Amino acid sequence: MPRRSPTVDYNKTPRSVGRASRAGVMWTTARTYIVEIITLPATILLAQMLSPFDFGVAAVALFFGRLAARVSNAGMGGALIRVKELRPEHVSSIFVANLAITMTAALILLAAAGPIATFYKEPRIAALIPVVVLDFVFSALSMVSQALLSRAMRYKELAALASADSIIAAFGSVILAWFGFGYWSLVLGTICGSGFKWIWGVRLVGWQLSFRFVPSAAKELISFAFGTYARGLLEYVSLTIDNLIVGRVLGVTALGFYDKAFSTTQRAYNKLTVGGPNVFFRALAVIQDDRDRFHRALEKIVVSATVLTYGVFAVLGVMGPHLIVFLFGEKWQPSIVPFQLLCVSAALRTGNAFASAAANARGWIWSNVWRQAAYVGMIAVGVYAMAPWGINGASAAVLGATAVMTLLTVSMLRKATEATWWQLVHPHLPGLLLAALLGGLAWGVDQAFLRAGVTAHFPVLAGQSVVAGLAGLAAIRWNPFPIVTTVVHEIVNDFSPKLATLLTGSTGEGRLLPNRS
Repeated sequence: MPRRSPTVDYNKTPRSVGRASRAGVMWTTARTYIVEIITLPATILLAQMLSPFDFGVAAVALFFGRLAARVSNAGMGGALIRVKELRPEHVSSIFVANLAITMTAALILLAAAGPIATFYKEPRIAALIPVVVLDFVFSALSMVSQALLSRAMRYKELAALASADSIIAAFGSVILAWFGFGYWSLVLGTICGSGFKWIWGVRLVGWQLSFRFVPSAAKELISFAFGTYARGLLEYVSLTIDNLIVGRVLGVTALGFYDKAFSTTQRAYNKLTVGGPNVFFRALAVIQDDRDRFHRALEKIVVSATVLTYGVFAVLGVMGPHLIVFLFGEKWQPSIVPFQLLCVSAALRTGNAFASAAANARGWIWSNVWRQAAYVGMIAVGVYAMAPWGINGASAAVLGATAVMTLLTVSMLRKATEATWWQLVHPHLPGLLLAALLGGLAWGVDQAFLRAGVTAHFPVLAGQSVVAGLAGLAAIRWNPFPIVTTVVHEIVNDFSPKLATLLTGSTGEGRLLPNRS
């Protein structure tokens, strides 16, 4: 008999979905902090070596490149992850379709380079567009390998890929900026990271490139794929349309200040949530037909997502006046208020992201789409209306639109899961209370240093970090919510049972250890 070529098992999943999901969260969380420690010096150096104008010009070019990447993705990654039985012809058909759309988007973006530069009244943007095309091509081509790794719940490899991308991009930009490449350094560094990510991703999944297109196989994925595509595209526009409008109405320099506030907030958001919605989307898709199990899992997911995130953004918002100046210098002071407002918006977006993932797992993708479209419209109208108040007004408009979007998303999730309002709202309470506690303590530290006559930024930031960190650990150890104890214990117990018991005072499932005093 002829020897068959080796194939990849696209439907292999771990024995324990819950354990794999928790491991995924831990890997992505660990990765975010490791990358942050490594790349933060690069960010600080870039802020010192480059001007707000450099950041503004690069932000415009990268916006359109990433928009083109969203367009060329076509949402097929989510369909590959959710489909119950994935076949090789599914994968090859999606790759061919994705490649065709990518090349079409590349040609359109190249043709639009001149008009984009004219729109922003900055001719140097046109020269960046052809280079940015490479970045979005690499990003789009990475879709298949990323989807296959997510489907197999191989979160360790996904974390390694994302880490390499970020680190290479950051330090590549610093090296180029050191040699005087200016705004070019930001774009070229990004290309280095995305190119490496694509090549390594293909090698990790063991998938051989195939140009076989089977229309019937592609048709099986179209409905969910295009729903995911529409939502993903609108989600990206919602994150970038404010930058576009600010750059057009207030100018490229104002955009540089606004983008610094947004990118710093988004950096924290990505570090806290990256991979989380995707991890739980896959897990919830597996149990979507078991209503009670789905509700219990959703409660734990919301608690695990919001307890940490709400507290961190509360502290960051209070630290804003010192943090922005300490990291980037006095010239970036106009970014402080937008940063604080966008921190609140990012906290709300965290809950929205996980709620949307749960609704998508239940198949409510198109309901998600129209809500995302409404969100984009609210941001666009709000930023235009608040333009007379500068970038502070733009940030307030984004926060208002995000608050409305939160109500719309929770309403959708209630219908999709047949849960009550209380079932969906009460998992957020521990995170909200912790945010109030930590934010209040950070503000108190700031006031104490002010009364003592200490104006240096580093001592204040150090004091706020220590106090908030110790208070956060104490709140986890002695919190009054059994669900928090259960979630923390389950996550930590997978890696260190002794640490889990020490951190929560629990033997698992919310059962407290006896008081020996």
